[in-house]
Amino acid sequence: TFVGQVAARYAGKVQAIEVWSEQNLFYEVGGVGRVNPAIYAALLRAAYLAVKASNPNMLVITGGLVPTGAPLPYALDDIEYLSQLYAQGTRSYFDAVGAHPGGYNCPALADWRIVTDPTALFQAPFTARHHSWCFLGTMEGYRSVMVNNGDANKRIAVTQFGWASSNNATNGYQYAGDNTQAEQSEWIVEAFQWGKSSGWINMMILWNLNFGAYYPPDNPLTYWSLI
Repeated sequence: TFVGQVAARYAGKVQAIEVWSEQNLFYEVGGVGRVNPAIYAALLRAAYLAVKASNPNMLVITGGLVPTGAPLPYALDDIEYLSQLYAQGTRSYFDAVGAHPGGYNCPALADWRIVTDPTALFQAPFTARHHSWCFLGTMEGYRSVMVNNGDANKRIAVTQFGWASSNNATNGYQYAGDNTQAEQSEWIVEAFQWGKSSGWINMMILWNLNFGAYYPPDNPLTYWSLI
């Protein structure tokens, strides 16, 4: 009911609605044990039908998945989650796949299977190989799932992406200390250029522009800020 009313109210002003965010992570869906593609599929279907009934021209984007290899009940691998979402029969109930590809300290166009950086203090992306550490691996993984499910004509909406940089990163964000501001700038530009040339990305939203102007420097949100 809510998204249907939003779709009607902002017709001609808002182009798309993203239904939820990072629903493959426990604290984004209400707690441990609540990550469930089947439940989200039901929500997505209801939201899609409500949006289209109010505004057929508004796009419906699946909630951007968070790249992760963490196990249930805390999280579900994002590529596995997307595969299960298709298995729930949701193909007809969204216009684009939402994505929140992370970068950690992995360059924008690096291959997660072979990328190395012996100088990095945070070595997980180079030793515990997994697509979720690298922007390109996440994007190509989602695209593969879409193609394998006969959805090659749809595109991916990158509703959040970016790289963190910090000279004094707090615990849990050590990878930000490996990224210089020059690298952050370079990788963001490379990602935008790659998305534009890919042929299957329809939008990219950088996270974030100016949190650094509003939060204290020790707040991790500032690590992603361009200002």
